[in-house]
Amino acid sequence: MKTLDLFSATVTDEKLHRKYKILRDCLSLTGEQDILKEWVDGFVDRDKKIVKEFQTSFHSAFWEFYLYAVLREAGFEIDFTKKRPDFVIDKPYKLYIEAVVANIKREGKKEEERNLKDILSMITPACLQENFNDELDESITRYSNAILSKSRKYHDYLDDPDFDQNIPFVIALSGYEQINYGNKFYYAMLALLYGLYYDHLNDRYIEKSYILKPHTDSKIPIGIFLNEQLAHVSAIIFSCTVTLGKLTSLAISKNKSPIKINSVMYIRHDTEPPHFKTQIVSPENPEYLSDGLFIFHNPFARNPV
Repeated sequence: MKTLDLFSATVTDEKLHRKYKILRDCLSLTGEQDILKEWVDGFVDRDKKIVKEFQTSFHSAFWEFYLYAVLREAGFEIDFTKKRPDFVIDKPYKLYIEAVVANIKREGKKEEERNLKDILSMITPACLQENFNDELDESITRYSNAILSKSRKYHDYLDDPDFDQNIPFVIALSGYEQINYGNKFYYAMLALLYGLYYDHLNDRYIEKSYILKPHTDSKIPIGIFLNEQLAHVSAIIFSCTVTLGKLTSLAISKNKSPIKINSVMYIRHDTEPPHFKTQIVSPENPEYLSDGLFIFHNPFARNPV
């Protein structure tokens, strides 16, 4: 089986994504490339285009590589002979997974504009975050667009004779929807799927049936898992932390970095107070591949996971 050649450019330099160039040029001696090569070991590029997508648009391919690594680590066997959905799981039980990412809207603030204030916001408690509600509503809106687009795609698959309607269908969503995407944790998903809107000032959840799309009067329905409208969607796999920092955390954890130019500190949510604890990633305090990954089940699913 031919290994994916991720670092031989398929397009001219000006078309390469900024994150790809950082990974290729700046992190070439720090272990991150080794982690990524481990992720894609055995990955089959069925459409012969994922390397180009990785180099030019980055996030969607990066998310698929991560999902493949998680599935393989969990012992799942993937059938790459079928072209769709993205992952057809054969063992230990049958499962379909369709991957999608929520990106920053066209007119939104770009990641390359991130500054020190943005970085510090990642370790700021929710109750102290400026514009928390606006950013939460932006996340909900972008996640809704992504999930509903893949929900509609399910109906296209029904015409495929190889597609089994009795197998659970799962959407795997990664959030890159705004410049500080990681600091909205799972709050947007709890609102979108179950109608539980987080009141960050009083640390409680409020039941809602819709939000207003930011800067408009358009209503975005939430609580989309509270009826049979999406019964064909068995669950949502979700993360908002799968980016270059994930590679760095794993490289540090596995001591793969001969030259250590980066460090990673993050916030862990604990069941015991204080609930939010800081952690510096190290081989003694490692980050694991599945850290930051959630599965939200649909209580109305026709084929539960």
